[in-house]
Amino acid sequence: MSNIIVTGISGAIGSRLAIALRLEGNNVIEPNPKFRLNQKEYFDSVENPDEIDVLYHCAAKLSVLESWENPGLYTEVNVLGTQSVVDFCIEYEIKLIFISSYVFGKPEYLPIDEKHPKSAPNPYALSKILAEEIVKFSGENLGLSYNIVRPFNIYGSLANDYLLIPEIIHKINNEEKVELKDLSPRRDYIHIKDVIEFLVMAKSNFQNSDFNLGFGKSYSVKEVAQACIKRWDSNLVLSSSSNVRKNEIPETVCDIRKIKEVFSWVPSIDLKQGIDLVFKEYQTKTG
Repeated sequence: MSNIIVTGISGAIGSRLAIALRLEGNNVIEPNPKFRLNQKEYFDSVENPDEIDVLYHCAAKLSVLESWENPGLYTEVNVLGTQSVVDFCIEYEIKLIFISSYVFGKPEYLPIDEKHPKSAPNPYALSKILAEEIVKFSGENLGLSYNIVRPFNIYGSLANDYLLIPEIIHKINNEEKVELKDLSPRRDYIHIKDVIEFLVMAKSNFQNSDFNLGFGKSYSVKEVAQACIKRWDSNLVLSSSSNVRKNEIPETVCDIRKIKEVFSWVPSIDLKQGIDLVFKEYQTKTG
């Protein structure tokens, strides 16, 4: 059994990760949620910190739209908060798994491996790049043991209404016209069950390195929407307002060779299977 801290334990990733870790027999601890990551009091509630083995840093601000509206908040939470986490890990010799995000901007080549240059198309991505640099610097110079995990487009949770699939489902179930802004962008979608499976595995082998986490295939917004409409057995028509987002990225595909080589792991849930799981989750949620 290991003693493990999970920041952001109430979030879509953190909550499921905590369940999976506990099922393994680990003792999972949540710091004081009354305080922000960059406040000293955040970790004060952790008893016997010198007995903590691993810290999963999941807590973050996540909305691209909100990051444009309030970039300072994203610096405070995602950058300064990560610095506080790193300081805590170094002080008590705790291994860190940092859950980052897609940080590559418009791809120079596909699929995207860990050597691809980083670029920030929005303040959210910028905050994640800066947080990654803090983790890497601390590993190189201050003795931190870490793995950085970069999930591409996670789906499979209905918790975040601003994500594509929950938005589509909301429109279907309210019998609205399924009108989306832009049907052309292609993304590498990875189901949250695959994400959790890998995150649990990631604590078995600390490499002081970064790992891109995706399925290895891209789907367009149109394909995702059509898959949802079909699974919900809906007759609603899909349409587009042709409203292209600022700094839109045309396509992402994750190169998963490094994860496969180091951890002997590959994702198992393709988009069709994943949409089926989302449908079952929705049925359970709505009764």
